[in-house]
Amino acid sequence: MTAAQETTSSTERTAVYRLFDEDEALLYVGVTQDPRVRFKQHARGKPWWPRVVAREIEWHDSREGALKAEAQAIARELPRHNDTGVQWPHHRLGEARAEIVNTTHFKADPQGWMDHVAETQRPVVITRYQVPQVVIVPYFDRSQNQAGES
Repeated sequence: MTAAQETTSSTERTAVYRLFDEDEALLYVGVTQDPRVRFKQHARGKPWWPRVVAREIEWHDSREGALKAEAQAIARELPRHNDTGVQWPHHRLGEARAEIVNTTHFKADPQGWMDHVAETQRPVVITRYQVPQVVIVPYFDRSQNQAGES
């Protein structure tokens, strides 16, 4: 049974689970009515599963309550391997969390934002109606570093 096939009664007790790596980084947040079965499914199909060293399970009285808690956790905690429910998959930009700015603010001072990216060395995601449109990433001239190290 996959997570999508879990269509039992909405009043049945349901778990929200969090999976962590050895550095206590949150890898994944999910919902299930049978954590043991769901973990076996992840073990068979997820390449990140071997990194899981800790599991946290929180039970809810209904599936609706669990789904709401899962959505909030994904949006707030940004697990590394959840794409659904994440406004912008930050992990695809590397370890540096991106700043998010809407097009109106960017257009008001585009050079200021470009300078900000260069100064902070963090990506900036430009959004329109909360939908990502463009990512500005810092540029590192590695040839200067290599020449200086010789």
